[in-house]
Amino acid sequence: MRAFLRAGSAIKAFYERYDRYIDGVVRFTYALIVFLSVMYNTGYNTTLSNPFIAVALALVCAFLPVYVVTIFACVLLIAQFVSVSMEVAAVFLVVLILILLLYFVFRAQDSWIMMVTMVLCLSGLSPALLPLALLFTPIEIIVVVFGIFSYGFISVVTKDLTSLASATSRLTTGGRINLLLTDIVSDEKLLLLLIAVASSMLLVTVIRRSKMDDSALIAIVAGDFLFLVVYLLGGYFLGIGLDASGYIRLGVGFVLNAILAFIIIVFVLAMDYKHTENVQFEDDDYYYYVKAIPKNKVAAPDRKVKSITGKGALENLTKTGEAKKEAAQEMTGKEEEHAG
Repeated sequence: MRAFLRAGSAIKAFYERYDRYIDGVVRFTYALIVFLSVMYNTGYNTTLSNPFIAVALALVCAFLPVYVVTIFACVLLIAQFVSVSMEVAAVFLVVLILILLLYFVFRAQDSWIMMVTMVLCLSGLSPALLPLALLFTPIEIIVVVFGIFSYGFISVVTKDLTSLASATSRLTTGGRINLLLTDIVSDEKLLLLLIAVASSMLLVTVIRRSKMDDSALIAIVAGDFLFLVVYLLGGYFLGIGLDASGYIRLGVGFVLNAILAFIIIVFVLAMDYKHTENVQFEDDDYYYYVKAIPKNKVAAPDRKVKSITGKGALENLTKTGEAKKEAAQEMTGKEEEHAG
């Protein structure tokens, strides 16, 4: 554990020294993953699905706030949906406006949660979302729901592409809108994923904020177990089976889940439950009971300063100084003789 804490301290010191450059690289990488994921999972417009466009937009986002990535990604999605039909794009735009008015107008900094959720669900790695709940409040799970809905919207449009496309569909404008909304609401796989992820993350946030020792570890274990129970049993009773690739992606998602949970618990939360203190004090109106849990830290290395004292040490320093002075005088004399 101490080795991990030392590594964490070294990483933190490195980040504090080069934070401007590291933040730019992280924003670029995050934006590139989001844009490529949108293009790969839609691809309705081949021109807008060019990877060079994703790289160019990611370079721009590297110098801008994180929420700009969400704005660009939503614009890309709307442009892709326009290539299917104006009705699909209009419905998605209305949904985005509602999301903006309900949440992001107050907390735009949480918009990255929506994009990360959408990307992980599109990749079939939804279990990797659960450790993030260790850092969330219950209200932030709403943003996770928005991300799952965005994933479901893309999935339904892809599934019903032929019926929704204005160029090939025989449906009217109202028929296309009705088909889209009906399929989203009746999508049992989307509903199951939404319930499994939201309930598991809510459980993680509640246990994480409890007073029990090792609450973070207990929270993530309980959340993972609840997700498996809800997702697998729900899929069994609803007749929604997973193929071999689905089980592989689920397994990879839990591997990422374990890695993220370890990083968050050890490096971010870093709770030292062995030295927990329970403090009680009072004032004129209340009694206060406080449970203080220190963070794991690596003690700064002791610097040993060698002091030179005593008569013998002083004589040695004097002799050394006189010897250096004599050597310098001798060298100067030789140089003068050589010059003469």
